[in-house]
Amino acid sequence: MMRSLATLVLASAAYGFTIGASNSWLFATRNLVKFPLLILSTAAVCALAYFVLARFLGAPLSFVRVQRLVLAVFRDTSLLLASLGSVVLFFGLTMLRPTAADLNDYPLFQGLNVAWIAVCGCLAVRRQAAVLLRDHALAPPLRRGLVAGWMLLSLFAGGQCAWYMRPFFGIAPPGPGGVPFFMGTQPDFRGARSLYEAVYNLIVLPSRR
Repeated sequence: MMRSLATLVLASAAYGFTIGASNSWLFATRNLVKFPLLILSTAAVCALAYFVLARFLGAPLSFVRVQRLVLAVFRDTSLLLASLGSVVLFFGLTMLRPTAADLNDYPLFQGLNVAWIAVCGCLAVRRQAAVLLRDHALAPPLRRGLVAGWMLLSLFAGGQCAWYMRPFFGIAPPGPGGVPFFMGTQPDFRGARSLYEAVYNLIVLPSRR
């Protein structure tokens, strides 16, 4: 278990560094702590939520077994993200930077990273849960329901944690007043005050240019 935890922390720190480097050295070094904290916070929420959902759906899974599953899921997610590090770093350093008049490639960079995190998380849940649920001989409809529910819980918990812990890359170098470690519920550069509003803006606003 300690080895899996260490792998999770190191891999998530590596990915966090690459997305932060797209902005500045400050963001990159902060993300060595912030991104592992994001993954661990999400895992802590999911550790309880996965178990509650399993019990609600009638799956005979022990609390300890579910906790091991959660650790394996977020370890695998971190490893998958770390494997994308070189691509993320290259794109972050070569993208067309945002200006006062145009965001340029930043929405694409932001959107790709959000998508990669979501896809890697879903792949990790599917891989780990498939083995566990087959071992317990659960009916296929129950297995599918649990896996889908766990995926949604992971995305919701991770998205909420990420919103409160931002910024991870940002669109401009740190200003004279500095950038807070966590922005909490402060509005983002488009005025969004929640994760859902930010996702809506990310999808809709570029199409209206």
